[in-house]
Amino acid sequence: MKRRLLFFIIAFCISFASMVALSLYSMERFTTFTTYSDLVDQTHTVIDELYKTEGCMKDMDRTERGYILTRDTIYLRFLNNAIDSVQPYVKKLEILLKDNKAATTALTIIKGDIALRINYARQNIAYADSAKMVTPSSYYFDGRKVMLDISRRLRDIHQSQNALLAANFKNQEFYQKLTTTTLKYLLFVFCFVTLILFAIMIKELRGRMKFQEELKSKIIDLRRSHSELEEIAYAASHDLQEPLRKIQVFSNMMLYQKKGAIDKENEYTLERINHSANRMQLLISDLISLTNLTKTEEEKLPADINRMLQYILIDLNDKIKEKAAHVQVQQLPIIEGYDNQLKILFTALLDNSLKFTREGVNPMITITCEKINGHELSAINPNLLHRKFYRITCSDNGIGFDDKYIDKIFRIFQRLHNQQSDYEGKGIGLAICQRIMANHEGYMMAHGELNMGAQFKLFFPAED
Repeated sequence: MKRRLLFFIIAFCISFASMVALSLYSMERFTTFTTYSDLVDQTHTVIDELYKTEGCMKDMDRTERGYILTRDTIYLRFLNNAIDSVQPYVKKLEILLKDNKAATTALTIIKGDIALRINYARQNIAYADSAKMVTPSSYYFDGRKVMLDISRRLRDIHQSQNALLAANFKNQEFYQKLTTTTLKYLLFVFCFVTLILFAIMIKELRGRMKFQEELKSKIIDLRRSHSELEEIAYAASHDLQEPLRKIQVFSNMMLYQKKGAIDKENEYTLERINHSANRMQLLISDLISLTNLTKTEEEKLPADINRMLQYILIDLNDKIKEKAAHVQVQQLPIIEGYDNQLKILFTALLDNSLKFTREGVNPMITITCEKINGHELSAINPNLLHRKFYRITCSDNGIGFDDKYIDKIFRIFQRLHNQQSDYEGKGIGLAICQRIMANHEGYMMAHGELNMGAQFKLFFPAED
């Protein structure tokens, strides 16, 4: 599953990087295409303004000759219109060609020539009005000479702009084709990657659906097996009690009825039989308790752990006094849970701490609580890292245990001490505690040091 997830992540990253690279490349090509398009438009505008400027100069020359020949004042009006129009066109050309050094220099000369041409035209008209002659004056010929210079310079700018227009238009066409091709490739890659990922997703979805169907089937089989095991355990535990009771009864009868007729060795053997039968009966009783914990049909209710511990400590008061133990309990939360199971849980933990004490050391038992994130449970399930839990810690200064046996202490009928040990125990108490924590959707962890003490941590989900 992790490899498959890693494959999907790598595939997505590669496809995403490819899409980004192609998109950036397309944007760069499109930007270049737009730049050349703007340059083409600007060159068209410059050429248009050159035509307008040249047209104004021609209108000026034509209307000047027309007035000299006809003395019709309408030509003067057209002449003034041409003079007024030519200056804005030149200014616009200066703005458009401000980045073109050669053209800017030429426009500066043209601007001066236009002013000179306008001056010659006005002097020529004034001379014609005063002389009353139709023969052109020297002002006219000087103006024509300036007019030819202006036309030549405008033509040079026109030619350079035509060459620039051709180059820009060629680049525009090239980048337009390149942009179109890039967009086609981008669309193709996008569709290809999308189809591949879609096909993989469909395949994965089918696999998950098949896995879910198999899982459902296995869950049904597991529930059936679990139910059968519960029935077997329940029947076995109940059916075993009757023969045990008979063993106890008959062994007791032989001990008390034949007390004088039985030698010491046989009496000791019967006592051991009776003791083993009693122990077996207690084991069966605990086994019944464990199997009953697998069924949680009752409803969860708020449970005040503080009040619950007060009653538990009263019940264990005799054992606490016998051991001269000191129990310290901090403020504990109210937990949604099963009241009876929580009583069994905390009773088992306290009983455990009172049972495994060190000789000559007064037992010290501390129960604390803290609301934390599930960072300690991340090794069990990484999804628990950011969940909130009430961590209730039960610590003691007893005999402790070696952490290398941490898995063993939670297994049913597993004891760290042998049968001949001074410490009583059936090896099922902590298994019951862990089952209770599972019923509360919680977790249980333990830590110990030999001859230093043990620490049991209970993690209950903390609802926001």
